[in-house]
Amino acid sequence: MKVRLVSACYEVSTAASGAEALRMARLIHPQIVLIGASLPDMAGPALCAALRALPCGAELPVLLQASGPDRVAALRAGAAALVEPGDELTLLARIRGLIRHEADALPDPLPGLAEAAAGFAHDAHDARPRAVFVADQPATALGWRHALQGRVDFAISVSDPERALAEAASGRVADLYLIAADIQQPGDGLRLLSELRSRPHSRESGFVVALRAGRAEMMPVALDLGAGDVLAWDLAGPDAAPESAMRLQAQLARKHEADRRRHETRRNMRWAMTDPLTGLHNRRYALPRLAELAAEAQEGRGDLAVMLLDLDRFKQVNDVHGHPAGDAVLAEIAARLAAALPEGALLARIGGEEFLAVLPDCPARSARRIAEALRHAVMAAPVALPHGCALPELDVTISAGVAVGHPGPHAPALDPEALLASADRALLNAKSSGRNRIVMASQMIAA
Repeated sequence: MKVRLVSACYEVSTAASGAEALRMARLIHPQIVLIGASLPDMAGPALCAALRALPCGAELPVLLQASGPDRVAALRAGAAALVEPGDELTLLARIRGLIRHEADALPDPLPGLAEAAAGFAHDAHDARPRAVFVADQPATALGWRHALQGRVDFAISVSDPERALAEAASGRVADLYLIAADIQQPGDGLRLLSELRSRPHSRESGFVVALRAGRAEMMPVALDLGAGDVLAWDLAGPDAAPESAMRLQAQLARKHEADRRRHETRRNMRWAMTDPLTGLHNRRYALPRLAELAAEAQEGRGDLAVMLLDLDRFKQVNDVHGHPAGDAVLAEIAARLAAALPEGALLARIGGEEFLAVLPDCPARSARRIAEALRHAVMAAPVALPHGCALPELDVTISAGVAVGHPGPHAPALDPEALLASADRALLNAKSSGRNRIVMASQMIAA
């Protein structure tokens, strides 16, 4: 088995006993563990439970070869999947699926990092997670539901392919789908799985496929298409129902854990790229995003306006009224700037009292008009100061330097650093010529 996995470009370490496996797991922190059916010092389920109890093992996927009563014991011990000895194609497909599941738990690198994850609409009368069963006949799916609903803690509804896809398109998706591999035609259940996995609302659901006897060759295909597990067609039989319920429950738990990790990663990314005082993007996010917008402007031949805005005499605010007053001024001015900018503009706080605004597809005349609108929005009303300050409110003004890049077939490529430097020189000019004004960088300098 090690030879097979190494030939598939996996790095494999082997252990001859449970004790050795535990020692190695502490040292190398494996991504996946495969436990064979016969170990000299402990049973497979016991080793699975011991691995999961390690400090690094709470989320460790464990594949376990088991038969008979050991199958349920392995699931109770936290096994991610059960594998059959000798079925190398299915084993490799399960490993690929587990690695893909780890990647799917990461959020998409969306611009702005403020997009919420796709939600799941549960029935108002039942707050439990929801599963949808799709089979060749409604009676088959109803039989599955009847046998399993008392063994699981999620609500079960029965559907057909068209309805499942329509609900997914409208945003009402299930947390878990159990789909028969063959519905009306052989393999059309796998096509339904592929469709649901490709939809933005349902792609993060959990998926399990039910296979008829004699269709074992479809198991690796189903796993590679995104199924988290594959159950036998008689999954609701008296002997199979307890195991089937546990395996479905395990897939739902994996889905919820992936949701949690995705949300946590997105939140941490947002925190890392957001200024905590103003809620705007910070310099760490803004400068790479400026480079992206410059590349997009170059490709689309649209003007790109870059503005640097600086609060006038802000140091005096902190010196005279204190830092709480300075924080209040920054937060209020950030809100006014955000409200006055058009949709699609980038706004970030990149220094103490300095803000960056980037406007795609914005020629010089429009950039000047928007910059003036920002200046007037800042000075339109005094800023209220916190209780305890010498004054209840304070008049605030800004100065701004604006540079506009003009891409063209014969013009040099837009340089975001040069645009930023041009806007900075224009801002210094605005400061030195009296403050509370807008200065446009010349087109020659901007280029």
